[in-house]
Amino acid sequence: MVSVLRSCGDADHPDFHAWLRRLKERGSNLLVTGDVPDSVSATASRTLFGRGTDRYRTLALVDRTVAAPGSRLPDGASVDDSTTWVVDQRNCERSIPADATSVTSNLGPPERNDVGQLCEELQTAIGFFEERADGLDPARLRVGVDSLSPLVQRDLAATKRHLRTLAATVRGVHGMAHYHLRVPDDEDVVAALTPLFDVRIELRKRPGRNPEQRWHVPELDATTMWVEL
Repeated sequence: MVSVLRSCGDADHPDFHAWLRRLKERGSNLLVTGDVPDSVSATASRTLFGRGTDRYRTLALVDRTVAAPGSRLPDGASVDDSTTWVVDQRNCERSIPADATSVTSNLGPPERNDVGQLCEELQTAIGFFEERADGLDPARLRVGVDSLSPLVQRDLAATKRHLRTLAATVRGVHGMAHYHLRVPDDEDVVAALTPLFDVRIELRKRPGRNPEQRWHVPELDATTMWVEL
């Protein structure tokens, strides 16, 4: 039976705080689900990318329903920052730090819905930021992918294979990556992808209410209650 946590910091679940600390220290990959408007996904992204100017952020835009890249970044962060790398498969373009030009020479222009190329570029960006920082502190690197839908629709098996490698790279630098999949949490594709991730963050937007989230934590066999995003 799945236990229920009142919130993402439920004091009644003694393992949860320890699990959160371990997750930050070891690196994490989060699957964000829920059939929600783009604006709700944008709000979740801004939160998960984290505030502050001391972070390295890599954003991948795949789904053509996604708004402008800036909507995904928190206040104070910009696509023009030297600490931000954006790959836009929708428009086959990228925005990267000026000193990263040499490391992209072998990548070629982004191609729509190409999961192999996307993950290769994200790994290139991670390697670039790790070298620039001479090692990354836990959770300093943040990665966001919005969304996985075109990739899984084209080739689910290939998407799983490449995401497994990307997830390992994120953990290797103690980073934090989130991957959006705007479908109901109970769909088969969610179940197929869940083993690749440390946690699922389910989003919902009810009429007349603020967006909400709840966390599904397989490692603890636990789920939080719904709280405002």
